[in-house]
Amino acid sequence: MKLVSSTRALVVAVALLRVGPAWASPDSEAAFAEGQTLLSAKHLPEAAKKFEAAVAADPKFAPAWYSLAVARRHLNQCPGAIAAYRRYAALAPDEPEPYFGLGLCLRDTGDRAAAIEALKHYISIEKRPASERWVDKAHSVLAELGATGGTSPTEMTPATVEPATAATATRGASAVKSPAGSPANAAYVEAQSLRDHGHIDEAIAEFKQAITTDPRHLAARAALGELLLKIRRDDEAIEVFRAALDKNPGYPLAWYDLAFALRARGRSADAVDAYQHYIKLRPTDPDPYYGLARALQHLGRNADSRKAYQTYVAMEKRPSEKRWVESAQIQLQQLAATP
Repeated sequence: MKLVSSTRALVVAVALLRVGPAWASPDSEAAFAEGQTLLSAKHLPEAAKKFEAAVAADPKFAPAWYSLAVARRHLNQCPGAIAAYRRYAALAPDEPEPYFGLGLCLRDTGDRAAAIEALKHYISIEKRPASERWVDKAHSVLAELGATGGTSPTEMTPATVEPATAATATRGASAVKSPAGSPANAAYVEAQSLRDHGHIDEAIAEFKQAITTDPRHLAARAALGELLLKIRRDDEAIEVFRAALDKNPGYPLAWYDLAFALRARGRSADAVDAYQHYIKLRPTDPDPYYGLARALQHLGRNADSRKAYQTYVAMEKRPSEKRWVESAQIQLQQLAATP
């Protein structure tokens, strides 16, 4: 579950639907569910048609508008995606998610001013720690657009992108800060552009160049590791995340991604250790407790696994994560039946 990162592509993007009542009829809900399945399988044209049917039947069905926007954006149908993102934003005005995709589509259609406005709005309202990398990406796109007045990803500390609590401010005081005006920024931005346009080998080389130029450019290290995870080069990704932590042991993002990568490789004991490091740095984030519980369960530490699942269920209140809460509850039932 829950690799909260740039590897979170279509399926996880669609899961970020945190609005209230869906205003959906049974028919539109059925079309939406079929569309989600098709989207998960990357059958984008068919998925878009299902979402179009859902919103035609129920124009106030906000999640279907968001999923339609995602499908259209990945089909390079930006004008239609822009319209769908704006409909979703009108129905869910407090949600940050649509403004990220909207900004990217506006950039791709050449509407620079509107793209900058959308991305700056996204940054101003997206305060969840788990979305740190998406905020980083928004900053990098703004840099590509030549926008002023923003902080570059390499200049941010955790306090910039997470709730302004005393605990996070103290814990993050010296964490993710690279030198202002890093000489690696240009390579970092170019690497992200190459990655986003599907030039994977070139992107990897450019990320590595950024790291060589500025070894403390943690955003480049994290982005490289996440890209390697996405293409299933897990062992290389683990090396990248460990190298980032050698440079800064207080970098939460690297601990989370390292934990996920270790668990994906079946290294459950090491994953438990990494999750616990992340939890110490981000105690209010529910996400790690699910992965921690799975790793503990794999190790046969059922009592500890139950406690982690229970903590996750108690902490996770986002409607978009309902499916993971339900999964945790199922695991708890199974553990309760275990001798």
